[in-house]
Amino acid sequence: MSIRNPASAYQDQAVSTADGPRLLLMICDRLTADMARAEVAIEARDYAVANDNLQHAQRLIRMLRNALDPDGFRGGHELMSVYVFIEHHLIKANLEKSVEVLRECIDLFTPIHEAWVGAVGANERSGDGSFMA
Repeated sequence: MSIRNPASAYQDQAVSTADGPRLLLMICDRLTADMARAEVAIEARDYAVANDNLQHAQRLIRMLRNALDPDGFRGGHELMSVYVFIEHHLIKANLEKSVEVLRECIDLFTPIHEAWVGAVGANERSGDGSFMA
């Protein structure tokens, strides 16, 4: 019999019950955290931790890229290009253990994350349910 970590169970429940916009923010939040953890790990020369976080960040950016309908809104194709760029640079940062390359990803993703936070918040305030990610 395995004992489940209550925090992990809570997080799994939160993810499985989140609607599209909330799930998008959860992915963005975790991607941001993964990159920050990887940055600290690279600086500390803890390459195993950096690798784990960078690989997880790569999976998350692929999720964002695969979920994006670039024809669904103005700027969608440009956002897709940024997601592809970030994914490639996360791989490069991991291979080279480069904080500088990783910081480029962080600098590019931060305003995207903030924009999604604003869009989801505006959608929730309007209550019309018309948000499209």
